[in-house]
Amino acid sequence: MRASARIAEPTSLWGTFDSIRDHLFNQFQDTSFDAETGLSLPELELEVEAYLQEHPDQPRVLQKANVFRIVVTRGQIYIDPLDWFVDKLNHGGHKILPTHGGESLVKRVFLRYLDEAVQGPLAEGSAWIDRVNKLGYASMPRGGLDRGHISPGWDKMLSGGLVGLLKEVAEARTVLGEEATAEQLAFYEAVEIVYRASIQFAERFAKLAEDMVPKYPQYEQRLRTIASACRNVPAHRPRTFHEALQFIWFMHELVEMEGEFVRSMGQFDRTLYPYYRADIDAGYLTREQAKELIKFLWFKFYTRTRGKLNGKNFVFGGQYPDGSEITNELTYLALEAYEELNTPDPKLSVRFLPTTSDKLYQVVADLIRKGHNAFVLMNDVPAVEALVKRGKTWEDARFYVPIGCYEPSVEGKEVGCTMNVTVNLAKSIELALHDGKDPLSREQLGPHTGDARHFTSFEQLWTAYTHQLDYFLENAITYIRAAEGQWPQINPSPLLAGTIDDCIARGKDIGQGGVHYNSVGFVGAALANAADSLLALKQAVYDEHRFTMDEVLKALQCNFDGYERMRQYLLNRVPKWGNNNPDADWMAKRVAEYYCNKVHTFVNGRGGPCQAALFTLTFAWQKGRLTGALPDGRKAHESLAPGQGATYGRDKKGVTALMGSVTTLDATRTPNGAVLDVTLHPTAVRGPEGLDALVNLIKTYFAQGGYALQFNVYDTDTLRDAQRHPENHAALQIRLTGWSVYFTILSQEEQNQFIDRISHGF
Repeated sequence: MRASARIAEPTSLWGTFDSIRDHLFNQFQDTSFDAETGLSLPELELEVEAYLQEHPDQPRVLQKANVFRIVVTRGQIYIDPLDWFVDKLNHGGHKILPTHGGESLVKRVFLRYLDEAVQGPLAEGSAWIDRVNKLGYASMPRGGLDRGHISPGWDKMLSGGLVGLLKEVAEARTVLGEEATAEQLAFYEAVEIVYRASIQFAERFAKLAEDMVPKYPQYEQRLRTIASACRNVPAHRPRTFHEALQFIWFMHELVEMEGEFVRSMGQFDRTLYPYYRADIDAGYLTREQAKELIKFLWFKFYTRTRGKLNGKNFVFGGQYPDGSEITNELTYLALEAYEELNTPDPKLSVRFLPTTSDKLYQVVADLIRKGHNAFVLMNDVPAVEALVKRGKTWEDARFYVPIGCYEPSVEGKEVGCTMNVTVNLAKSIELALHDGKDPLSREQLGPHTGDARHFTSFEQLWTAYTHQLDYFLENAITYIRAAEGQWPQINPSPLLAGTIDDCIARGKDIGQGGVHYNSVGFVGAALANAADSLLALKQAVYDEHRFTMDEVLKALQCNFDGYERMRQYLLNRVPKWGNNNPDADWMAKRVAEYYCNKVHTFVNGRGGPCQAALFTLTFAWQKGRLTGALPDGRKAHESLAPGQGATYGRDKKGVTALMGSVTTLDATRTPNGAVLDVTLHPTAVRGPEGLDALVNLIKTYFAQGGYALQFNVYDTDTLRDAQRHPENHAALQIRLTGWSVYFTILSQEEQNQFIDRISHGF
């Protein structure tokens, strides 16, 4: 059996990646589907609509499953004989970027369901969500339902294939017997429909690959390898490394086509190592051939979006459920492939333990200082403990993967909805100072908490601040619960659900609480702006009586025009978060702990916990544009602070002081993730001494309890030259937030932000 799956190409068919890279770059733009392989997109649309019109009263999970079946079994397909992996289906969304394609036919069904909910049972909550999004208080998904931060159960899928999952469905239905509800039976039927259709989908590619051999005899062995793989996966457990990679790529494409965003591709070096090791030991694959397969696969994620979206997360390092370390030969091989690709996508998460070898630290640090910065470095000690505190077992917590950017979720057992809401922690200060009114729009956004000019103590101001924050958070969870109540009607997900523990046994979809762990993420952004503003008011108004509250409010209302002396005092004479100052650190800790504690009192609509996070992403400048002047000296519309770190330019005492401040926070209070952005000058990490310094910096931060790190290593001269001569810096990567991009594709405004953030220090 194994010999039939062997990759036995002539030498000329290996080592081809670099020579066909330009061809592969256009693989999602230049697809020409063969009319003989299935229905055209207009024909497919008609068949989908006809089905929906014929079955208007069918449970939505079955409607969606059957739409999925029609699309994957009837749509046109295409195979590129130069590629090792197949994927092209003419379903209306094979090109991810909206400017180059559209939404898949299956996803359009979800959007139709969502529109109905937003205009119906979720109308009140949706209107409130639209308002807080528009006014810069928060970022919440349309309708309040986050379907975009999930990870399938990769190990569960691979262990027995879809046939194994179908057997589980049959067994679960038998166990329930006559006690099975109509809802459970519909779910089981939907799972069977989508898995059988997925198997048929792969078999269609197998037949097409075999049919292409006479036309492309020079690629016969590759096409026969593809055909053999597609006859085995995703139906069964992979037999080879190539088949394992094809399996995960198939399922990535199909789950996203179903309507979810796969934000983690799992623990690469744990899940795929057995297949790699077996092929190497048996002589079916060389190390270099395995690396080339990785490059072919990973390049798809980059070419799909041209680096313009937020990257696909692959995880390395970390530990098995028993606490033993994962790092192995495949870890380092994949890192080599990543360096040679030199693309910002995929992005890599690396989990570190106190016992992690120096080799892994050095390899990762060396890549970062060379400009390959699509990394987030995670400290397993607080990450795992934080999950245990929120109800996970130690074994499950050790099995986490970062979802999206930094948000841990137990692989195969949790649907985290990790970014259901991101809240501007500084906005509550604006509202507290203006009796609940947004100063830019003049709309009443929060509750009435009194005229700030009449507050006689800082504690009165603090009470107003927390009341504003509480009001927002309580409204947010109310509307999130309402959205989750509509989840089964909005986005049934049988393809995904069957891969995650307990859904099949319970006969419940992910939106019905079928998953073992059901959580919701609340992300707190702009911590530094909130803490610095509160400390500025405490010191300047209440402790020193340097300014009256009326004077501060007037200065804020005119964006400090005519109040530059006040602004300079607030900027330079009040301690700032990120400088290891005890007053500033105390205030930031007070804000963070209040926020996290409040979030952790909530139970979501699926019966699971709500989990706090502290990071910012693109929220910093998107919502900064909608935030007025703040008492920390920040002018209206400027960017907010990044991650857990200091406001740009205000960490005056260097990176060690910055880390000293951040590690005063208890990282186990942020089970939904946290990150510190660090920018270094190239001279600081140059040579062997610089590499050692960077490794020691990472180790020190982790030893002090820091949660996660991400780096940029560049200088302003290089960035300015890249603005003037982009053709000379096409490969220059910038860690944007939770992902990396090429600097030259950013707008001039975005480029200037990166230059401004380091100009003060260099």
